[in-house]
Amino acid sequence: MVEIQNEKLRIAFWRIDYAGALVDAGINSTIRGLITELVKSGHKVFHISGSRAKLPNEVESFHIPFSKIFRNFPEVFSFPYQFKSVSLGKRIIKNLEPINFIYQVIHDFNFSGAVVRKNLGIPLFLQADGIQVWVKQNWGKLYFKSLLRWAEEIQWSFADKIFTFSSQLREQLKSYGVPETKIVINPCGFNPEVFHPNIDCKEIINQLNIANKFVVGFSGTFGYYHGISFLAKSIKMVAKAIPNVVFLFVGDGSYRAQLDEIIKQDNVEKFTIITGFVPFEDVPKYLSCCDVLVSPCINNDDGTEFFNSPLKNFEYMGLRKPIIATAVGQQKEIFKHRWSALLVEERNPEAIAEAIIELYNNPDLSATIAINAFNEGISKHTWRHRAENLLNSYFELINSKI
Repeated sequence: MVEIQNEKLRIAFWRIDYAGALVDAGINSTIRGLITELVKSGHKVFHISGSRAKLPNEVESFHIPFSKIFRNFPEVFSFPYQFKSVSLGKRIIKNLEPINFIYQVIHDFNFSGAVVRKNLGIPLFLQADGIQVWVKQNWGKLYFKSLLRWAEEIQWSFADKIFTFSSQLREQLKSYGVPETKIVINPCGFNPEVFHPNIDCKEIINQLNIANKFVVGFSGTFGYYHGISFLAKSIKMVAKAIPNVVFLFVGDGSYRAQLDEIIKQDNVEKFTIITGFVPFEDVPKYLSCCDVLVSPCINNDDGTEFFNSPLKNFEYMGLRKPIIATAVGQQKEIFKHRWSALLVEERNPEAIAEAIIELYNNPDLSATIAINAFNEGISKHTWRHRAENLLNSYFELINSKI
């Protein structure tokens, strides 16, 4: 690991997307994880956003109001907010000078960072969770493709570095014309002070009445690529082999209705608990109650390889639990089969069920996987590692200009 220089930086994290009341998980956890570690290292961080965020007290926040109307017509009204964000954001950042670099998450029709980079000359670091044109075409609706592509390419052009979560997404960015020299892979991570093996979950066990149960856990927003329908279809098979099994789904989301329908059709309600959204600080308690944790992600229907970096994988590692993951994308890179996880075929409920049953019947294998995953997580995958990668990229950029 490259040694971090001693200079204390002033960094502006700038978001123009609207998160509303959803301030946990996903991008929010990523931003909070990076900021928390930067603050711990003595750097000064400022947060500029259209919505609130849970951040360390040391962070100075600036709120650029985002009208609730925008949420209903994001394609139509993103540009008016964009101009407002550029005007106020530029003024805020200029008043905070000196700022060493701006860190901004790419979002729909986002060209604000490029404008400020051009006007103020401050290095711009982008976080690209996906290619917005591709995401809107495949997972949403897209009405102004040319404008969205234009805004995205403007950001790529002016960015000094583009941070992305996986090698799969790096290849996608390259295929859209982003220079490889700009791309830095910086996956998600976890906070070992929050996700660790010594969490007391007795209260949750009593609350859910799962004492003496074999608990199979999943956490996350119920999105399509999370593959929860295939995990749900495994419940019936597992219950036949493990009568005291309980599947604990921690979260909620757009595919909740599909999950409920599968559980109802298979008549496995008594083997299933769905918590709905829970506060981020409570998630570790729920997962600590589990005997096995599963990440059943899937590739896209058009054949595009899974390119995300699920937070759950690293949080699972921190809890020192045996893990089952589908062999897709980054999951088959960070996990080694039968060493730090059982890797199974995607979209295959039978394979998931067989893996769960094997770990139930083989405590030694379960313990080996749990310990190895934990050691890998602590040594490679904490937010401290991700923050150091960010800082190293900055110092390399500055040194290259000397």
